[in-house]
Amino acid sequence: MFAALPTTSEVFSRLSWSEIEPWYRELAATPLSPETLQPWLAQWSDLSALVDETLVRFEIATTQNTEDREVARRKQRFLEDAHIHIQAADQQIKEQLLASGLQPEGFAIPLRNLRAETALYREANLPLLAEDKVLGDAYMEIGGSQMVTWNGKEVPIITLYSVLDDPDRERREQAWHTITDRQLQDREKINNIWVKQMQLRQQIAHNAGFESFRDYQWQQLLRFDYTPDDCKAFHAAVEEVIVPAASKLREKRRRMLGIERLRPWDSYVNPRASEAPRHIADVPALLQQCLPVFQLIDPQLKAYFEIMLQENLLDLEERPAKAHGGYNLPLEVTRRPFIFGHVNTINDVVPLIFHELGHAFHTFETIPLRYIQQRSERAVPIEFAEVASTSMEYIGALYLHQSDLCTEREAALIRIQHLEATLTDYLPTIVCGDAFQHWVYEHPMEAQIPARVDEKWAEIVRRYLPVTDWSGLEDELNSGWQGTLHYFCLPFYFIEYAFAALGALQIWRNFLHNPQVALRQYRHALSLGATRTLPELYEAAGASFTFNAEVLQDLTQLLLRTLSELE
Repeated sequence: MFAALPTTSEVFSRLSWSEIEPWYRELAATPLSPETLQPWLAQWSDLSALVDETLVRFEIATTQNTEDREVARRKQRFLEDAHIHIQAADQQIKEQLLASGLQPEGFAIPLRNLRAETALYREANLPLLAEDKVLGDAYMEIGGSQMVTWNGKEVPIITLYSVLDDPDRERREQAWHTITDRQLQDREKINNIWVKQMQLRQQIAHNAGFESFRDYQWQQLLRFDYTPDDCKAFHAAVEEVIVPAASKLREKRRRMLGIERLRPWDSYVNPRASEAPRHIADVPALLQQCLPVFQLIDPQLKAYFEIMLQENLLDLEERPAKAHGGYNLPLEVTRRPFIFGHVNTINDVVPLIFHELGHAFHTFETIPLRYIQQRSERAVPIEFAEVASTSMEYIGALYLHQSDLCTEREAALIRIQHLEATLTDYLPTIVCGDAFQHWVYEHPMEAQIPARVDEKWAEIVRRYLPVTDWSGLEDELNSGWQGTLHYFCLPFYFIEYAFAALGALQIWRNFLHNPQVALRQYRHALSLGATRTLPELYEAAGASFTFNAEVLQDLTQLLLRTLSELE
């Protein structure tokens, strides 16, 4: 009924718009009826998967090597020559489906999402959105190019983050200053990117009929189940419950370290450890050692992981010109996940490997869903996608010793540090980032003045992370916001981590009580993709999408009890 599509995104990525356009024209020319709907939707889904995977593979390639000019050129050509037209054609297809009044089975939530996306669309915004993406790529390129001299060698700046775990305080401080000194060299470059993005984003919002970019992005992120005011209420609950508990733990850390003041380079070291975390020289060997963890959790999860190892779908080694950060991205044509990140020490296993594998498991579990609109990364609520990943941190950490991945002492130290960090760093830091972004887009003119942004950032950090002493380090504190890629590349994608952590803690609590039931609920919820509302997905996983002070207090007590038992 429809013309054959390319079978790989590699072929598709080399096509011009004139070669791609006939597939969209064919869809647009097809009258929709109950008889034509299924094959039409399948063709649109497969075509969209080719577009999606093409963009993802370009993202992977440019982050794997930020100096590869040929890949950057091909990506830019595709964005400018093809993708800008694809977006316009895709908008026409969305409107065609919505106008038909037809509702495919299992498509109620995707249709809701399509209505929201269609309402946002403005042709005038296409070049602005592309420019914002280019600026985000420029920010990533700056991070990938940051090299420092350490122990007589030129190394990527990210290599030094593992040194912040070293019990030797002088060494930690030296590493911290080496990192921040190098980052400050790019302060003006990043400020310039930021100011351009603030202006662009405000224009994008106005073009779409919104007063602020926050309102635009709220709809773009398909946030139907909570409001900015709900986020602010959550900020207040964190300040009421988490900040006092975190401050006590940080004060305990100060006493255990035997120091008068807790400085920024004292935030990550484990005060119970007498030596630095074990360095990982052979990342592929480490990944093989992780397999028994998932055999103990669920053999099917292990099978998914084995597929990724066999098909070389992980890039976790350190090397020059590799972008900062970590991610899992689904490849929609091959129906596989791809994991990217930086493993330096055994401490990276839980927050990086286990976390990103949780995202990967989500991709595998949604394979039976026929249409990309039911499963794509953009369609699944991020607040639940991060539950999939964060749950694996808490559950996987239970098996570090039993699987022989770690010694018993190593496992206990990793778990204590991970659980403590949930309270002392993770939740407060996320709320800092979310509060910061609310301020930025409520004050778009002030946010174009980097000095004012610095000032506001420092104020927010002192509010939610009050124990750390920043005296004499004002420049480093003020510019701290520049190190978070989300503000530049994924605006407002941040509070999801906090909501997801609390959802994951509920699943972990269920797992401690009944592992089989908890895993069954977890995998079932993942398999639903984007076919349920956010509260329904949490409920399917055995959790509640509720984040008031009472819930925070309950989960805080669970963490504190577990820490006490581990110690």
